[in-house]
Amino acid sequence: MTQLVLGQVLNGAIIGAMYGIIALGITLTFGITGIVNFALGEFMMIGAYATYALAERGGLPYPVAVVPGCLVAAAAGYLSNKAFFRFTRNNLVNGLLVSIGLISIFESAAMLLWTATPVEMHFVLPGALRVGDIGLPKMKLVVFAVIVVVIVATYLGLARTWLGRAAFAYAQNPEAAMLMGVHTPRLETAVMLYSTGLAGLGGALYASLYSLEPAGSLMGSLWGGVILGVIEGVGSILLPTAFRDAYGLAVLVAILLFRPAGLFGDE
Repeated sequence: MTQLVLGQVLNGAIIGAMYGIIALGITLTFGITGIVNFALGEFMMIGAYATYALAERGGLPYPVAVVPGCLVAAAAGYLSNKAFFRFTRNNLVNGLLVSIGLISIFESAAMLLWTATPVEMHFVLPGALRVGDIGLPKMKLVVFAVIVVVIVATYLGLARTWLGRAAFAYAQNPEAAMLMGVHTPRLETAVMLYSTGLAGLGGALYASLYSLEPAGSLMGSLWGGVILGVIEGVGSILLPTAFRDAYGLAVLVAILLFRPAGLFGDE
């Protein structure tokens, strides 16, 4: 029982940390550049498939394949920014529409390249770390440690480096930052590259643990947003607004309990 509980706790911590990477990328992009990029999950998928292709089909060692996998995701982010996102600065609606369009495009492209059949990598780092009678998979521990280190390093980079201070200045007042010598277009590009590369890293790490499949539920995501918005709106009328965030959590728990495959997923 202890082994099962610890295994589930570790799995939850890894998935939560990967969500944290996506959330960090969205926060960095919007907070610094004013650009909304809700398609970071797709850049995570790009990093995952690129790493899989390089390691499983290209014969590269997994640690070596991770680097170009992240670079491929960052390159896709750079092109997306130049073609679309840079025109949506400080416009939430346009950024959301671009994100939804890119989600559809990237998922369709992945379906054409890889089909809907799940693929998975061979054991990258087999074996488990024994702590008494409990065994913890080595690769899961490494993945969790890498994600934590990256998140902490990102925070320290923003808080204690000139580039981080320049980013905060740009977020507060782009014109003043430019007058102080900050090259704002380069900074915006750097933020987009880093956030999408970060998502690519999350995907590369994900690929070492779980099977990959490109199919997602765009309709489920849209209806999920509509349902959540309606419930929060109605709930704020019937119940105190202080509990508004709890409504979304209750809906999430209900979906996980009764529709674990998603709103429109196959049971």
